[in-house]
Amino acid sequence: YLFRVVLAFEVVLRVLEQVTKDANGKAKYTLLSPIYFCLITPVFYATMALFRVPIAEAEQAGYFFPSLDESETSDQQSTTLWSSILADNHLFDMWTVVNFPTVSWAAIGDAVPTLVALTLFSLIHVPINIPAFALSTDTEADMNNELKAHGYSNIIAGLMGGLQNYLAYTQSVLYDKSGG
Repeated sequence: YLFRVVLAFEVVLRVLEQVTKDANGKAKYTLLSPIYFCLITPVFYATMALFRVPIAEAEQAGYFFPSLDESETSDQQSTTLWSSILADNHLFDMWTVVNFPTVSWAAIGDAVPTLVALTLFSLIHVPINIPAFALSTDTEADMNNELKAHGYSNIIAGLMGGLQNYLAYTQSVLYDKSGG
């Protein structure tokens, strides 16, 4: 079922992009793709309401991720890294969640090759994707500036507990084609 939903949303986006181009083939509405992506969830729920599909039935059909077990979340207070830094000043409280005697160090050792491969991939994706994106969009890219910006953003994200920066080539091309 989910494949049909995703396919339908993709086809509608492609049609909208083609219909809204100007005489030069450029997108008229630069915010078409971002607004479209933001409207996917409300349209999904509106469609369910239109066809009178109960949420429970949609859950059973597999349209939603399963909910977390109540017993796992009832004792834990949901906090973000920012709230722990700014309000409580307990930056290292996240390490109290880890019970080191129960950690499977053998599993961590087995994961080291994967971690090294992910690190190497992370190092090579910028020198590959930035020139490819520049060619796709007929723009000039200064690799030194791109690599510095990428490095700084990853350092800041790491210090703040965030995820690493990554150029999603296909999304970047999509936004460029929509005039963004």
